[in-house]
Amino acid sequence: MIRAAAATPPTVAQRVRLERLRAVSERHAAWWTLGGCLLIAVLLRVPWLSVPLGRDEGGLALLAQHWRGGSLYGDYWLDRPPLLILLFKLAVLGGGDGVRVLGTAAALALVGAIALCARVLAGARAGMIAGLLAALLTGSSAIGAVYTPGELLAAVPSTLSVLCLIHAHRSRRTGAVVAAGALAVTAVLVKQSFLDAGFAGVVFVLVSALAERDVRVRWPVAYALGAAVPLLVVLAWLAVAGVSLSYFLYTMFGFRIDLLHTLSVTDLPLHVRIRQLEEPACDTGLTLVVGGAVAGVLPGLRRDRVLIATFAAWLAAGVVGVLAGGSYFVHYLIQLVPASCVLAAAGLALVPAPVSAAALAVVAYLALVSADEGFTYLENHTPHHRELAIGDYIREHAGPGDTVYVMYARPNIVYYAGRRQPYPYLWSLMVRVRFGAIPRLHRLLASPERPTWVVRWHHPSSWELDPHHALARTLDRGYRLAATVCDVPVYIRRDAAAPAGVFIGPCP
Repeated sequence: MIRAAAATPPTVAQRVRLERLRAVSERHAAWWTLGGCLLIAVLLRVPWLSVPLGRDEGGLALLAQHWRGGSLYGDYWLDRPPLLILLFKLAVLGGGDGVRVLGTAAALALVGAIALCARVLAGARAGMIAGLLAALLTGSSAIGAVYTPGELLAAVPSTLSVLCLIHAHRSRRTGAVVAAGALAVTAVLVKQSFLDAGFAGVVFVLVSALAERDVRVRWPVAYALGAAVPLLVVLAWLAVAGVSLSYFLYTMFGFRIDLLHTLSVTDLPLHVRIRQLEEPACDTGLTLVVGGAVAGVLPGLRRDRVLIATFAAWLAAGVVGVLAGGSYFVHYLIQLVPASCVLAAAGLALVPAPVSAAALAVVAYLALVSADEGFTYLENHTPHHRELAIGDYIREHAGPGDTVYVMYARPNIVYYAGRRQPYPYLWSLMVRVRFGAIPRLHRLLASPERPTWVVRWHHPSSWELDPHHALARTLDRGYRLAATVCDVPVYIRRDAAAPAGVFIGPCP
């Protein structure tokens, strides 16, 4: 009779070897999953890479081309932070393609940062889930993430700042707190609505100081020192450029207050403007991800009150950043992506695999259907093709010293025209909000320095900016019709040589 030999328990060396093999296997799985997520983000963006630059992209590229850094944006006025222009300054070295390369790099960095943040917070499974959610949302055309909006660029340092907070909480390293403060301010210097990481950081150091005596003084001081580094760099630049701090603060924040006042008296009620975000948020699955984030705060963070307070502050401040601006463009929703993906993933990592797989499948279905609708639209339309056609027409017919103005604004036309605009406001909201903008425009159009070309994208009476038709009469006196491109009138000065005949441009 043969007896079964009793299983010999593994030795200590064998257990160590098995643990190492398991760790290596998990790392390989994490890297392959991250690579797949990055590939998804790229594939969703590829069809949009050749699309002409949009209003913000073209305007920022134009301003970056002409900005030399020795003043606050040169001849143009802008209500955006300086680091955003610096990033576009680097991007335009590669032309229009460089702008989209910048957006792609930011999207990939954001997917990686979100996945790593979730992994450090709640484990490898959470990191994989967060990476997939981030890839689907950072490649979404419905929320404008396939372009290069400031929100996409600012989300990277914002997410890295919160990642540093998690690392500080787990490792007790003060250097991580310093880095978190510096990255939080860096995010604001890319897009001023990204105060979310800074708010999360302040909550983190306060709650940590109240709960743990050993960091009571050390961490608030460290966070403040980190935040001071980029601020000191900006102050030094302002001093060299001769720009007053009060003027800089107005461009960053004061203009937004004036903007809220202007928008409050428009015919479009606030709730109607906010509802412009409802459809893209639902279509992409972002609404479900945000809902999962709210549901996953307590279980996903294992009732750690420091992390719960920090992530609740991060998500809440992101919502305020989206809703408090007064104007609501779809790319504002990108600000909700990092916090919601990390928190939703932390919660889903705790539920049974079939449940989390089903939830991911629903979000993926919505996101991919939305992406397919975008691809179908691209097959029949080219976004911003009218601006490109008008800009190309002016570029082909303009002389070396010609200038151009687009009424009241379409900065990507000016960018594609390759000519200077002698009027400082490149966006229509600036014309509507800035005191004296319309009288300044009227004086310009009536002066010898008036632009050679005027594109009447908007009628002079739009937004009731020309109630007495003074601008319209000045335009009639000083200009004649040169062409109609894509149903948009293009005028040339009466004292300038006109192109041969009037060109009626078909819309491509």
